[in-house]
Amino acid sequence: MAIQRLSDITSVTGRAYQSFLRLSPLRAMHDFQDGGHWRNILVRSNQLGQLMAVVTFHPQHLAEVKVQEVKDSLQEYFVQGEGRHCGLDSLYFQQSTRTRMSNEESQFELLHGCAHIYEKLFDLRFRISPSSFFQVNTPAAEVLYSTVKEMCEASASTTLIDVCCGTGTIGLVLAGEVKEVIGIEILQQAVQDAVLNAEVNEIGNAKFLCGAAEKVLPKVVANTKDESDVVMVVNPARAGLHPKVIKAIRNCTAVKRLIYVSCKPDGTAFNNFVDHSLCRPATERLQGPAFVASKAVPVDLFPHTNHCELVIRFER
Repeated sequence: MAIQRLSDITSVTGRAYQSFLRLSPLRAMHDFQDGGHWRNILVRSNQLGQLMAVVTFHPQHLAEVKVQEVKDSLQEYFVQGEGRHCGLDSLYFQQSTRTRMSNEESQFELLHGCAHIYEKLFDLRFRISPSSFFQVNTPAAEVLYSTVKEMCEASASTTLIDVCCGTGTIGLVLAGEVKEVIGIEILQQAVQDAVLNAEVNEIGNAKFLCGAAEKVLPKVVANTKDESDVVMVVNPARAGLHPKVIKAIRNCTAVKRLIYVSCKPDGTAFNNFVDHSLCRPATERLQGPAFVASKAVPVDLFPHTNHCELVIRFER
């Protein structure tokens, strides 16, 4: 079956999974309170047309031998059965008893194919694991990161702190412009990808730290207090930054420019700007000078929707 566009690839895989569910004796899970087993499928693709599918499954009270039968049936369907026309390069399975679980909490199990797919961003190559964040629209992501790069106004003396760095995309794209990149990410698998991505692209001035930003960042900024030029990039999830992260940023007077990338600036992330707060006058808790928003640029990563990424530059 010839599939030309990435949207076609993902929709074909989704329909194949739907057909599989109709054949399965186990119910789909529509609500945690109503039971069921089959939760969802995540389809990841790259510009080369490679395809990774991650199936999330709630075991409920099934014995391990029954769960193994489930995995065998899923693998058989997509490798030898009706779903083989999807041409999956990777098929993962995760047992998850909560809304979202990391690889450390419940391991992503490879049922078929290669462990990773790779994407090219600018002239760099990035490894993508099943749980690692990577922008879904690569050409638009290049526009986004070019915007971030322009707003940073970095130089060879700049220390760049990349908070919520994922697989290291922003930091590694800017690594050639700065003295050092320090990335912070809570997902261990994403940090592993970031370290490998630096090695694959022969970037030697970047290091990545695993942990919650509110715990790691105060130690990082304490080590940069004598630096003359510290620029910070934050790219958090929709909920925005933890108040302790805001406190650490405010109290690090070496940070002169902060680039905030938000996929939902009108949601709870807005509290980072006003209530928590980056822009509030200094207090006993927020001892560093307040930031002032100087520029905002929307970047449309999600065509045909009402959503976009907003890049905001804050300065002192």
